[in-house]
Amino acid sequence: MHPFHSFKNLLAGFLLLSGVCCFSQNTLHQIDLRDTSSAQLEKLDFSGISPDGTSLAVNNKYFERNGKPWYPIMGEFHYSRYPNQFWEEEIVKMKSAGISAVATYIFWNVHEQQKGTWDWTGNLDLRRFIGLCQKHKMYVWIRIGPFDNAELRNGGLPDWIQDLKGRRSNDPIYLAESLELYRQIAQQTKGLYFKDGGPIIGAQLENEFAHGDQAHIGELKKMALKAGITPVYFTITANTVFRDDLREAIPLQGAYPYRGWEAAGGGATKDFLYGNDQWILTDALGKVYYDVNKYPKGLCEQGCGSQMTYLNRFTVDPAVVEAHLQNQIGRGMNLIGYYMFIGSTQVPAFKKDDCPVSYDFQAPVTEFGLIRPSYRNLKILHNFLADFGSDLAEMKVTEPENPVREEKNTKDLRYIARSSAKGGFVFLGNTQVRVTMPDKNVRLRLTLPDETIAFPDVMLKGQQNAIFPFNLNVNGALLKYATAQPLARLKDHGNESLFLTEITGTEVALAFSAKTVSSIVAKGWTQRRADGMICLTPQKGRQEITIVSKEGKLSTILLLTRQQAENSWRSSIDGKPVMIISEADLMLEGDQIEFRQLDNPLFSFAIYPSSASIGVNQAVKKVGSFGKWMRYAISLPAANLAVKTDHFNASQATVQLPSSMPAHVSDIVLRIDYRGGMAEATSNDQILTDHLFHGPEWNFGLKRYMQNPAMKSIDFKALPWDKNITGVEANLVREIQNQNAQIKSITAIPQYAYKLKLN
Repeated sequence: MHPFHSFKNLLAGFLLLSGVCCFSQNTLHQIDLRDTSSAQLEKLDFSGISPDGTSLAVNNKYFERNGKPWYPIMGEFHYSRYPNQFWEEEIVKMKSAGISAVATYIFWNVHEQQKGTWDWTGNLDLRRFIGLCQKHKMYVWIRIGPFDNAELRNGGLPDWIQDLKGRRSNDPIYLAESLELYRQIAQQTKGLYFKDGGPIIGAQLENEFAHGDQAHIGELKKMALKAGITPVYFTITANTVFRDDLREAIPLQGAYPYRGWEAAGGGATKDFLYGNDQWILTDALGKVYYDVNKYPKGLCEQGCGSQMTYLNRFTVDPAVVEAHLQNQIGRGMNLIGYYMFIGSTQVPAFKKDDCPVSYDFQAPVTEFGLIRPSYRNLKILHNFLADFGSDLAEMKVTEPENPVREEKNTKDLRYIARSSAKGGFVFLGNTQVRVTMPDKNVRLRLTLPDETIAFPDVMLKGQQNAIFPFNLNVNGALLKYATAQPLARLKDHGNESLFLTEITGTEVALAFSAKTVSSIVAKGWTQRRADGMICLTPQKGRQEITIVSKEGKLSTILLLTRQQAENSWRSSIDGKPVMIISEADLMLEGDQIEFRQLDNPLFSFAIYPSSASIGVNQAVKKVGSFGKWMRYAISLPAANLAVKTDHFNASQATVQLPSSMPAHVSDIVLRIDYRGGMAEATSNDQILTDHLFHGPEWNFGLKRYMQNPAMKSIDFKALPWDKNITGVEANLVREIQNQNAQIKSITAIPQYAYKLKLN
């Protein structure tokens, strides 16, 4: 496709008329926000100052940076389960997604495979991994055990520790061994803590210590400090017993929409009800083991995937993962920590018996570093939190009078508000894992101390969710309401650009307080004045809205389609913030962008504002402008992939590895279409990884293996079906049973790449 036509499709939303819905009398959805009181803020005894003067702290409601509310987003990435030569690019992908902190387990049994012999080299080089996080200005949260779980043998405990009767207790022998682990970790992390100018801000003690002596956590903390592990924050999982009265650690919650430990990944869950507080158990709505008012609400295990087992399969729906996160934000979470954000591969000898070697987790970034659609879905909310998270952190959570409490209730709307005296956001949910939700007509009314805000009637389609702002200050102009979701706001020299996202199937309406607006230019929008408001709805050919407030401040409102929002990326050029729209995967690193794209050497992208200048050359061309957007195209030569595949029989094939990677290609991906219970990849009689069949094709990256001179080929084998497997569609099961295990095709696909200097 010609780059111009690609842009025409990509930016078509600027020219579309939003669908108009007609309604009969609708159920009134109300929230009373007149009570603006909030709990007294109490400082917790966790704080630190870095050598450059940056300060971190926390109170019983939210985390703080430089004395202001801070909304961290954390993603799990296991260094020891990933080839170290590719650590850096995965860290860059996390940062490009809007992640601000990297969490990682430190697996005891992997580092001390033989008692008394410690290995911190190669893929186990923790210090180098943390250094790369620091290079890219990412905070680090180390999960130091001793027990981890993580689908690892013995939960990460060495065999001789697993044999101790006093393990995971204050038994002196176990504590002495654990102290040595902590000393080893302290040695590897020396000088890398926040107080030293390093990136480590947090450490998690133990994991899911739901039964035992509650004094154990305090003992582990004393040992960690004694060994030299000195982060700003000590945390635990929220289903851990501990001395709540001492506030010795901050409990962080966990929730998974897909549950690899349950048959077929589980059923409908209460995680989509904007419930008060919970851990990951099906019956856990409102069930916690501590006083929730003493601590900020945060998550250390927000499931954006889950680990499948040999018998339990499922396919993660990106829309469900996004809705799950939106639910967590709406119900008051002020820290998001994903498990896992980067997929990986187990050290085969150390995996749990019922788990595969692959630890892909159906994460936003795959085991081979490929970006899944869920990455883009979550990035939409990350962009929102980057600009509105600090406001949200201080906002009070208010439920409607009769909130939905049953996960299989498809009739009633799930909704909740976070607000302050100035304004806030209403969260609407019409998604439930494992349940198809019907469309809902929404008539929303908010009662505030001095006014009532009535949103226009809209439809919220099934499997959709929305965040609607009210009384949002847009550089001096007051946005009374919008039936579109805030995506981001860019500020430059006193001017502000607010990006809003259409909710698919929901008519867009904006209303500004007329007394706060001096002038408004809205080409392609219908304007009307009523009840002291300027109301706008988009028409065909809509463009940006330009507003000058009564104070003389300039703002621009840009309405993006859902597709554009998914393809939006934030960067800066010459120190000024820009928004980029591209269907390619972008890795944003300083003054450079690397574009990556499967099977298409033609890249297209648009930059806002159009005044942002990038260099054009033989490969990079300007292809026109639309409003304040400038469009570009990159054209690369098509790659010739020298990948040879030999099929020995229906279920086995060997792929000969190319000797080198073609120019402008970052990886060669094998798209493996097979049927069977699972498939394995081996070389030189050693297993590399595997794949549990659950429906989608297996995308297998070659570049990590091409760098190994001893590896000339990879053998693939589809294995027979096990009748006890759950979670795979019945038609696929019948196909496998009728035709047996088979590899239908292996197709080599280039991942094209281009690095663009911005400045």
